[in-house]
Amino acid sequence: MDSRQLTMRQRRPLLFWSMGAFATATGVILGQLFAMYQGLPALERLEEYRPNVVTRILDRNGDVYHELYREKRFWVEYDTIPQHLKDAIVAVEDDQFFAHKGVRLSSILRALLTDIRQMSMAQGGSTITQQLAKVLFLTPEKKISRKIREALLAIELEKRYTKEEILELYCNQIFLGSGSYGVEAASRIYFGKSIQELTLAESAMLAGLPKAPNRYSPFKNPEAALRRRNIVLRRMLEEGKITEEEELAAEGALLRLAENGGGAQLAGHYVELVRVQLLKNFGSASLYQDGLQVTTTLDMRMQAAAEKAVAEGLAVINEQEKKAGVRHDGALAQAGLVAIEVSSGDVLAMVGGADFNTSEFNHATQALRQPGSAFKPFIYLAALEKGYHPASVVVDSPVSFPRTDSPGFWKPRNYSNKFYGPVTLRKALENSLNVSTVKLLHDIGEGPVINVARRLGVEAPLPADLSLALGSAEMTLMELTAAYATLANKGLYTSPSIIKSVVDSEGAILDTAPPRVTEAVRPEVAYVLSNMLKGVVENGTGQRAQIPGRHIAGKTGTTNDNRDAWFIGYTADIAVGVWVGFDDNRSLSSRQTGGRAAAPIWAAFMKEALRGIPSRDFPPPVAVVARLIDRETGLLANQWCQDSVTELFVAGMEPKESCMPATPNVMNGF
Repeated sequence: MDSRQLTMRQRRPLLFWSMGAFATATGVILGQLFAMYQGLPALERLEEYRPNVVTRILDRNGDVYHELYREKRFWVEYDTIPQHLKDAIVAVEDDQFFAHKGVRLSSILRALLTDIRQMSMAQGGSTITQQLAKVLFLTPEKKISRKIREALLAIELEKRYTKEEILELYCNQIFLGSGSYGVEAASRIYFGKSIQELTLAESAMLAGLPKAPNRYSPFKNPEAALRRRNIVLRRMLEEGKITEEEELAAEGALLRLAENGGGAQLAGHYVELVRVQLLKNFGSASLYQDGLQVTTTLDMRMQAAAEKAVAEGLAVINEQEKKAGVRHDGALAQAGLVAIEVSSGDVLAMVGGADFNTSEFNHATQALRQPGSAFKPFIYLAALEKGYHPASVVVDSPVSFPRTDSPGFWKPRNYSNKFYGPVTLRKALENSLNVSTVKLLHDIGEGPVINVARRLGVEAPLPADLSLALGSAEMTLMELTAAYATLANKGLYTSPSIIKSVVDSEGAILDTAPPRVTEAVRPEVAYVLSNMLKGVVENGTGQRAQIPGRHIAGKTGTTNDNRDAWFIGYTADIAVGVWVGFDDNRSLSSRQTGGRAAAPIWAAFMKEALRGIPSRDFPPPVAVVARLIDRETGLLANQWCQDSVTELFVAGMEPKESCMPATPNVMNGF
């Protein structure tokens, strides 16, 4: 026997052993594949799959101004995706997409060999269907077992869904950077428009993002993004999807991105208030997953005017503080503004502070501050209900009251440190006289005033003592402004509202709490007080709130040591409140009263807000009468009167006596 035959005999056992080992290995591999197949996620989950969809916040005119999301995503149907965007995605990601059955073995083997040579899992080799399978069902771990599961899932997906359905899912699921999932969200973020408006060049740029969204982000790396875009365009040309002329034109197109990364934070404090209310009413899952469409009461034109008025007003105030030499250790004044539609209670605009990005604290709804003299209208309203009228006279003279919190006496004083003798209620309110108001409160009692405030929506704790006359109770700008809106609304209180309607992704209308509406004050009483508050703006402390041709009622407020400056005013259509102060309750300079600090901001906003709204006066109720009275005595005018003026009264409450020399109509015994 020659050596060759011996060698063959010797090799035969090795051959059998090798074949056995191969068979065993093959069995193991097949067994593992079968186990993997058995362990694949159920594709039935896809039938019930609901991606997280963006909740859109609309203003009262139906324009979107903000979005709430965990993953920014808008679902778009296959037929609404531009053809050049679909062509771009297929050309660069999977040019055989419409031909293969879910996987391309040649691509997988080529990628696998490259990975083995480089000792890493760097190569993808995945079809669009495989990428979709990974996004929907698998983790992004880089393991061979995951790649096998991905391929098996892709094959199953191809059996169950059409190519069009798979591409639609892909276009809505793929991550494209900057928080965007899907082509519609990415188009809005990067270009500030819907996919239907995309140019060929813009579609190519979006199509180039899935490979490495961060590396090719046009915001972060515009040059790399352009190079990637041009690669996509060349692939489209090679696939016959565009002409050479179209490719050249698209390659030469300038990169025009959306400003501020797809939109700045508008109405930040307002949006946060809406978000919190939605969370309370519908829960986190609905808010961040169900794609709600929320129509709010916000008027974006007025909101822009409000933010501008506050920013410019605070700039002036902070500069004045600097020139006054007041040490604030770098602290800057804050402000809040609320605008409410009188007839509906809709909050048309709201500024919660100088800068939402710096502080989310809302000075319109969260800050509890003393209103000072801005609380006085509640006292005069209670007095009108008790039988007083604008021509009633109170003596503005020194007075003292026993202190309830310590020994001694409390002696109220006016801001000017002067006393004015007998004055009508109108004059006392116009000039914000503290002593006259305290005497008036002492006469009518704290109970009726607290009752009035409650009817007008004030929920803050109110002290049952004479400090109430000076606005010692802390409250929010929102509740105070809503109370003033009641006066403009003929005594009808409507709780402030920020959400008009909520619709889910299926178009179903979800329940929202309607505003609370109550008859708080008789129309004639509200009208007479509004007329008195018009005098505050025309002749008194609120003159800086005047707007030529407009009928305005309002009241200033300044607290002790100028810690708070207020102006709350209204027309027949809109009630607006403005507050200015420091977060730590330190004092503003002595010049910063409600009339000097808050009223100019109020006027700047209202000049713009009222643009296009016809000027109209407050409509008088039937039960109001006008009489000619003596300005000094408050009695009916006759030949003895030196200075007469027309005054308004609740019918039956007008003075019955005519003026005589030195006979003032003093009603309260002071």
